[in-house]
Amino acid sequence: MLYRERVPARQAGAELVLLHGWGATSDCWRSALPLLRQHFNVTLIDLPGHGASRDHNADLDAFIDQLMQQMPARAVYLGWSLGGMLATSIAARYPERVAALITVASNASFVEREDWQAAMPLKTFHDFVARFEANPARGLKRFDLLQNAASASQLGNASIQCALLEWLRQMDNRAALRGLQCPALLLFGAEDALVPQACVANVNALNPSLKTRLLAGGGHRLFESSTENFWREVIGFCREHALLSETTEHHLDKRRVAHSFSKAAKSYDSVADLQRRVADTLATRLADVECGVALDLGCGTGYSLPKLSGCAQRVIAMDLAEGMLTYARSLEGRDAQGWVCGDAEDLPLADDSVDQVFSSLAVQWCENIAAVFAEAYRVMRPGGEMLVSTLGPDTLFELREAGRAADNSTHVNRFLARDELERGIALSGLTLVAWQEAQEILEYQHLRELMGELKNLGAHNVNSDRAGGLMGKQALRRFMTAYESYRNERGLLPASYQVWYLHLKKKSDSNG
Repeated sequence: MLYRERVPARQAGAELVLLHGWGATSDCWRSALPLLRQHFNVTLIDLPGHGASRDHNADLDAFIDQLMQQMPARAVYLGWSLGGMLATSIAARYPERVAALITVASNASFVEREDWQAAMPLKTFHDFVARFEANPARGLKRFDLLQNAASASQLGNASIQCALLEWLRQMDNRAALRGLQCPALLLFGAEDALVPQACVANVNALNPSLKTRLLAGGGHRLFESSTENFWREVIGFCREHALLSETTEHHLDKRRVAHSFSKAAKSYDSVADLQRRVADTLATRLADVECGVALDLGCGTGYSLPKLSGCAQRVIAMDLAEGMLTYARSLEGRDAQGWVCGDAEDLPLADDSVDQVFSSLAVQWCENIAAVFAEAYRVMRPGGEMLVSTLGPDTLFELREAGRAADNSTHVNRFLARDELERGIALSGLTLVAWQEAQEILEYQHLRELMGELKNLGAHNVNSDRAGGLMGKQALRRFMTAYESYRNERGLLPASYQVWYLHLKKKSDSNG
């Protein structure tokens, strides 16, 4: 089956489809996803015989037809090498579906033709094919030398990869480039050993409206050899043609989140009664059957690690705050086989490497919840499960309303609405098994007790649009008066928490 992966943008994003080159997989784009998803919903494709798309009819026309059945209605297509030639063919065959074309180290014809000499000599190409057919592993090493890349290529289904080499020999995109109507950017590397820079002038002659760039020092893997210049060209081109989604507002300051929780590591457990209670409730959903690898995502001080260790052979503890991890490792009984400082929106873990994801009161510190679920889907093995507790938008509504009475600044962290979480789940490919809600109400004699507790938890206001300093006297008076209106019949000030418990699952068959 054809493998595709969709990585959602932070909010509403333009569509971008990424096609890798021969001998690679969609993983070649992985490091750029944090940048790209600021502007795009990204669709990653593994070509037939590569990555997860191992079993597939390698007929070129059939592949393009099948691919387009699963692609967005309209998107920017960015293809590298063979992927760029495929993207060019798609732009010619489906012009209404292609908003713009970006090719990377991609010639109009990969091999020499009688009237197209700026390409790989046909004898060199045939020699390489013969080497690969005789010994695929050795052939890939030779290919990596030509790319000036150490062990970058991956051996998939060798017979289908041979068929895709035939695609490279057959494809001639000169007519497609001449008739191209959409905006197009063609990027080449001055040090590319596979695509000679002499082809740039020939390509320009085909269609003067094409925008070409020759990047100094760039090899065949331009996005690695000239990373900064490469992505500057791509983003600048998309911005020039109004192809970016740039209306996203970023409310959470991740650096402040990490600093705040690191600073609060030693005081956290002394005031975390609610957090422990929620974590214990979530842990009751853990399966009785032992799993292989469990990930505690947003582990904090490691409170849930003993429970996870009881049902997993190996536990990975991950948190955004380095200070939390350092403190958790110092505590007796809170053990893990791996300690990772990382962001839930960009998990530094391999695909299909985790059986269970456990995350208690952590994902509310992530603004791009769709990316959180998409990353969980990526790292989970087929059939894996994800248990999540998080906070809904009614959390601390008393504090929020009192803040509104005081001034126009944001005084409470924003918590995502249910429809936003459901959208993220749907985009990720995960299946929602269960969703439960509980209300927790904490009570305080004085408002300063609540504020002090939030500070000791590291959960005080970390919004980017928070007030820059202390409230003025009049604003503080309005704030305290407004909060006093919530004092209950027992003479205590309430603080309400809307707690959601989610059980998610990845289908046993992850391809499709």
